[in-house]
Amino acid sequence: MKYRLIKACLMLLGLSLAQHGIAGTLDRQRDSFLQAEKALRSGDSKTLKKLKQKLTTYPLYGYLDYWALKRRLKQAKPDEVREFFQLYNSQPIATRLRISWLHTLARRGDWKNYLAFYWPQTSVTLQCNEIRARLELGQDRQAALDDALKLWLVGHSQPDTCNPVFKQLSASSKLTSAHIWERVRLAFANQKSSLAAYLAKKLSAQDREWVTRWYYAHRRPTAAMSSQWASEDTPLVREILVHAARRLARHKPGQAYRHWQTLRASHRFSATQHALVLHDIALAAALANTPEAEHWLAEVPDTAVDDNIQQWRIRNALARQDATDVRRWVEKLPPEQRNRPEWRYWHAWAQEQLGSKGDALTAYTQLSAERDYYGFLAADKLGRKYRMNDARLKIEKKQLDTLAGKPGIRRAQELYLIGKRIDARREWFYTTASLNREQLRQAAVLAHRWGWHDRAIITAAQARHWDDLALRFPLPHRKSIFATASQYNLDPALIYGVIRQESAFMEDAHSAVGALGLMQLMPATGRQTARSLNIRYGGNRALLKSEQNIRLGSAYLNHLMTRYNGSPVLAAAAYNAGPHRVSRWLPANRSLPAPVWMENIPFRETRRYVKQVLTYATIFDWRLSQPLTRLSQRLPEVQERY
Repeated sequence: MKYRLIKACLMLLGLSLAQHGIAGTLDRQRDSFLQAEKALRSGDSKTLKKLKQKLTTYPLYGYLDYWALKRRLKQAKPDEVREFFQLYNSQPIATRLRISWLHTLARRGDWKNYLAFYWPQTSVTLQCNEIRARLELGQDRQAALDDALKLWLVGHSQPDTCNPVFKQLSASSKLTSAHIWERVRLAFANQKSSLAAYLAKKLSAQDREWVTRWYYAHRRPTAAMSSQWASEDTPLVREILVHAARRLARHKPGQAYRHWQTLRASHRFSATQHALVLHDIALAAALANTPEAEHWLAEVPDTAVDDNIQQWRIRNALARQDATDVRRWVEKLPPEQRNRPEWRYWHAWAQEQLGSKGDALTAYTQLSAERDYYGFLAADKLGRKYRMNDARLKIEKKQLDTLAGKPGIRRAQELYLIGKRIDARREWFYTTASLNREQLRQAAVLAHRWGWHDRAIITAAQARHWDDLALRFPLPHRKSIFATASQYNLDPALIYGVIRQESAFMEDAHSAVGALGLMQLMPATGRQTARSLNIRYGGNRALLKSEQNIRLGSAYLNHLMTRYNGSPVLAAAAYNAGPHRVSRWLPANRSLPAPVWMENIPFRETRRYVKQVLTYATIFDWRLSQPLTRLSQRLPEVQERY
């Protein structure tokens, strides 16, 4: 009943207080909200009740109800949860509570209510619980088992929550040995050999023996190829040997090629199998820049030529500085690939090397009109000024006010202002997902004006507006960055370029591997850098403070610049992939032009990263109104390893 009264109050109020310019009221409500949150956490229900009476019109009022209900969800009744949904169904907190509520119902074993509250989910855990609910309640058992089979038939382990469902599936006639073999194949293809070995327990003794042999081939491919059973020429043996050859190719393409030639003489591999093995051998050789890569890349049958092979044919030719092969392989690309900036640039380079100066000049001129890595390279070739193509978004105040008045945007702003960044991003994502392109542009400008730069950058990208450089390349933390740059003799534009690429100015950024903050430092790197500077580290939380993160990140960048003799190319590559990898990637016998070396970086992410950081540094030079460093000046020749 209380929720209905609140809803009526909110509806009667209508327009937001912010729209009426009562900023002081919002400030007071903001303070009261934070006090109410504190009272809720401490269990001070009297203070909480008193404060909530002042907050019925505050945009974040629902969060107090959400947190309160979440705290006692184990004891909650379905009716009060349903009432919460009726009031807040249009907010992200409703979605979050629904998921928590489904988990609670599953733990209770309340399968009837689980089905009543369930809606289609991407979570495998929740999907398995939905199937279990149907099985427990006897609702269309065969259809439920069909759905269970779809979740079971994958090349990786599923959550333990699925075990009760999979147990019933195994006990039924739905799961056959053919299905088990299909999943074994998926597991090996997905490099999950332990799962394949586990699945073998469900097979006959003879089949288990073959899975054991496949497991051996996965773990020790060279030895498996010489095993007695490997001499048999049966479909299954050929399948296992193909897997072994492809596994070996990943790290030892030369060995894999030699073994494969021997095996082909004694086994009737299909054309598809042969093409797959050659594809993997050639690609691994190209990534390792081995002398045989040129020949093997050319040997890959057309049926197995994909984007990777096409592109590494060009990169390998670049590493050899073979302009004829560069031109030949670029011209074999499909039109949509060939028209990409990188291949237009390298085709022009090849034309220039081969004497077709006019064609090269035309291509360079066209590229130089663009504000990107290859556009800047082309402009350097021609000695022309860079084209920044800055086009600021001009949004009327009325449009911004209308957008700012949307309930979801108001909640996002309030959460941002009180420092609840994760919740703020959820609200922003939830609301902007329904906006059209023009509204997204407005939202990007709004976020930028709030100083919420990561949302502004991301939202502008969603709106496909790339040319508002003040919005996409903002200049926060300027004092800290310039002071740190001076201390460590670094280019401030380069520091800005790293921050822009690493976090897009998201101060509380957390990566999947554990990197933190603006410059995405790993805790171990931050700790080691702090020790080398003889300053207090402060733990992981310190890395989420902008000044500390910039200081430690810049010191580490300076360390890399020193290690690589002042090369921004190698320093940026090492910042992303680690110095140990970059040292392995250095050319073995001769120096290479930096753009050529960059194209041959084995990791796609690092290739893109280095280009982006250096391009962004150039744009930040322009944004900072300081003397512009040409991109070519940041690309010293990459020396051979020593």
